Order: sequence, then structure tokens, then C-alpha cells
Amino acid sequence: MFRALIVDDEYEIREGLRNRFHWTGFGLSEVDVADDGDTALTLALARRPDLIVTDIKMNRMSGLEFLRALSLIEDYCPETVVISGYDDFELVKQAMQIGVLDYILKPINLEELEQIVRRSVERIERKRREKQNEQLMKNQIRFAIPKMREELLREMFEQEFDPYRESRRMHRLQSLQLEWMAEQPMLLAMIEADDLKAIENRSPKEKELVLFGIGNVVNQTLEEEYPDPYALCMDRSGRWIVLLSCARSGQAELARGIAQLCIQRINEFVKVQASAGMRTAPGKLEHLHDMFVEAASVLEQKAVYGGNRLFTEQGLYEDGEHADLSLSEPDEVLDLIKYGSDADIGAAMDSFVEMVKTWKLTQLRDIQQNIFEWLFEVFRRSASSGLSSRSWGGNPIAVWEQLEQYDTLQSLRVQAEKFLLSLAEDYRKQSANPSQIVIEAEKIIRRDYAEPLSLQSVATAVHVTPVWLSKLFKKEKQKTFLEYLTDIRIEKAKDMLADIQYKVYQISYEVGYKDPVHFSKLFKKQVGCTPKEYRRQRGIAEEGEG
Repeated sequence: MFRALIVDDEYEIREGLRNRFHWTGFGLSEVDVADDGDTALTLALARRPDLIVTDIKMNRMSGLEFLRALSLIEDYCPETVVISGYDDFELVKQAMQIGVLDYILKPINLEELEQIVRRSVERIERKRREKQNEQLMKNQIRFAIPKMREELLREMFEQEFDPYRESRRMHRLQSLQLEWMAEQPMLLAMIEADDLKAIENRSPKEKELVLFGIGNVVNQTLEEEYPDPYALCMDRSGRWIVLLSCARSGQAELARGIAQLCIQRINEFVKVQASAGMRTAPGKLEHLHDMFVEAASVLEQKAVYGGNRLFTEQGLYEDGEHADLSLSEPDEVLDLIKYGSDADIGAAMDSFVEMVKTWKLTQLRDIQQNIFEWLFEVFRRSASSGLSSRSWGGNPIAVWEQLEQYDTLQSLRVQAEKFLLSLAEDYRKQSANPSQIVIEAEKIIRRDYAEPLSLQSVATAVHVTPVWLSKLFKKEKQKTFLEYLTDIRIEKAKDMLADIQYKVYQISYEVGYKDPVHFSKLFKKQVGCTPKEYRRQRGIAEEGEG
């Protein structure tokens, strides 16, 4: 149903039109009236009538002025008819120039008005149909483009690169606003729910909800955290594939951090565990299939090391195994102060300027304030851990006054570094040797090597961040946490291989590997021969050994 507005400063005319003309017969179920242009303007903006019939001459605001004011409203375009006298033709011409589509002369002939209203209603209906069709078309395009993108992306990473299809693919990339993929190197990550088949066996509907939820979390995380172009789609195995533009330095590290953040958020919001495989070496469009295959391959490592973590082509990448320290994480900065050297602190502060830039602040005082709050949080946590510091001295105002004197990021970095170095010096006077952390971690590994140990779990047990356990381990043992764990497991496996009662697959499980095939490959890589060959060399091979 439609709405009409009658505007005339003569009571008899406007009420006569409202009451004597059969508006409802044309679908105009509501008819409002106004006594002048200014009143009509307020009413029109509030009620948005579909048809306006207005006198062209009125006392306070003329019909022409009223219609001109309405024409400035971008999202509102009613059908308009003016009422005029025989001597108002010049005004009617002006009305036509601002979009009035019809006029009727005084005295009003109801039959003539009927014809005008019929034409106006037909135009209203046609405009509504056109608007609905336009919206329908937009909706179809809006829904079609993601589907078309998904089909193109799947085709590109599931099929080997074909140079003869390149021109056609370029056209499709441009039409789908993905041309950046042909212009910039990319990183590829693959994210999947752990134990997805078990979820599907419980409930196919639950599987669909989990996949949908993971896609939402990943997309939202990328929107919030990744500053450059990206593409996201699901492959035929229910794995979410992320393609990230990598035209700037440092993007690989950022991408690894985002992948880990996605896993954390999937845990929190979707309530399932998930793993990610990443090809961290950037590649071009022609390498997309190889990057996809490599990401899928490294993701298979979760069968051995357990899921809910990130894997890369360099091996297990979990919570800092290969990570650089993040200054934006107060716990990592606190461990830097506790366990790092002055050189470590200086090296870590090389990323200070980049951290400040991520705050996206433009005013000097805001930057100084954020640096002050960042330092305060580090000092607060150090105090909570039992460290009293002369660098803070219980006087935050002095720290603020010190920062306030400097107006460049470089000079502010120098001052912030001085505070951290002072805090580190205080800690060294009060604390034990950091080697004790590694000793405790080593005890846990030797005791629980058969369990699904992770850098995160051991770091939690020894009360240090994974980043710093990894760094301390590398420094003390000259090998990574994972390398040390693997060495312990292989040595235990050698001991068990000397006992004929154990089958190879049993030994695999006993030393922490769920996949005997992978265990055999890893054993050969470490020892130079397979477990069977190892036994044969010692004359203890058993017939039918498995």
C-alpha cells in the first residue's frame, strides 16, 4: 500500500481533495495533509509519502520551494504533482525542471485527477519493481562473487600451474578484485579442525557449524590484524586456505603470529582444537599449487606431535620455537629482562619503532602516554614477581617526566631501553642463574618424554614464556626444544630395540610417537638406519618384526 500527501493553504481545497477523492481505490491507504510548504517539508521527511500533490503558490513556503528542498534529499524521490492556475505556467515549467512529472489546473477536475493519480501510481509501482529487481541483482552478485572466488582459488591451488591458462586466469582475477595475487608474492596457510571426522561422526550438522565458525574466526582475525590484501576459502577437505599478500619485509613473522592467534581464537570461540600448516617462503601465482601441497604435508605432522599448534616447512612452530620476541607481550618482555643479556635487550628493542607504529597514533603526547603505559605494565609485572627496581623507584611521575622530554621515536626508544636495562641489572642482583630453568625443563622432558609434550606445556611447568624457554634451551643445549626432545626419544627407542620382546610399533608408542611409519622415518634420519636395520646390525632381528 502507498501513502499520499496533499499540500494546500486553503482548507476547503485540501480537505475536499482528501475526502472526496477515492484514494484507496488506487492503493493509497494513508493520506496526510499540510497547510503550507514548511509544514509539508517536515511531514514529508518524517512520513516519506509516495505521492505528493501540492499547490504551487502558498503564503509561507511555496510549493516550488518545498519541492526544491525535497530534491536535495538523495535517498528520497516521491512522485510529485503540482496544482496551478492558468497564469502560473512559468512556475510549472520551473517545477518540471526539478522533477515534477505532472500538473493539474484549478479548479480541479476529479476525472482529470483520477488519470493523473493512476499514472503516478503506475510509476510508483514500476519504480518499486525496478528497485526490488536491482536489489535482487545486487544480492545475487554479492552472493555469487564469493562463490566465484572460491571456485577460482580452488582451481589454482588444487591444480598445477598451466601457463596456457594464464591470460584467462588473469582476467578472472581482475574481475573478482584479486589482481594483487598476480602482482605480489604470497604466503599460504592451511587451517583445519583437529579430529574433524570424529566431529562429523557425532553430528554432520555440528561439523558444518564448526567449519562455518572457523571460517568466521579466521576472516575476522585477518580483518583486524592483517594490513595487506588476503584471500580466504575452504578446500574440498574442509580446510580453510589463507593466502596473504607478502610484498613487505616482516610479513612472514606477522603471518605466523596471526596463524597462532587464529588457533587461540578458534579454541576460545568455536570450542574446538585446530592446527595450521604454513608455507612461510613467499611464492608467486605459479607456485600456488606447490605451496598448497607443502602446507598440507607439514600439517600432517600433527599426527606425530599432536594438534592445536602451527607447523611450518622448517618443522614444528609452536608458541615461540622459532619466534622472535614480541615487545607487545609484557610477559615476554619480563622474561627478556630476567633471562636476556644487555645485547639481547638491545636486539629486541630494534623492533620498538615498529611496535609503536602499530598503535597508529599521530599525536606525540599520545605516543608518550602509550610508551609510559607499556613500561608501567612491565614494571608492574616485575613487582608482582618479587622484583623491586630502582628504575621505577615507586615514582611513576619521574618516569613520565623523563619520557616527556623527548619528541622522536628514536630518542624515546633510547629512554625506554635504559629503563629495561636498569630493571635487568636489578634482577641479576636478586635472581638465580637462568640455567636452572633449563635444568628443570630437562627433568620434565626426561621424565615425560612418552607424553605429548609441547614447548607450551613445559614452559608453563617451569614458569616462563615459550619464547624464552626456546631461547634459553638453544643457548644452554645448542639445540632447539624439539631437537632435544627427539634425541631423548630416539635414545630411549634404541634402548628398547635391544629388547626382543618389543615390536617396533610398540616402541613407537612407548617413546611418544603415535605413527610408527613416521617413527621409522625419523629414526632413520637421526641414526642412519631404520629400527629393523638397527636390530639386524646387532644380531637381534626377529622374524616377522613389525
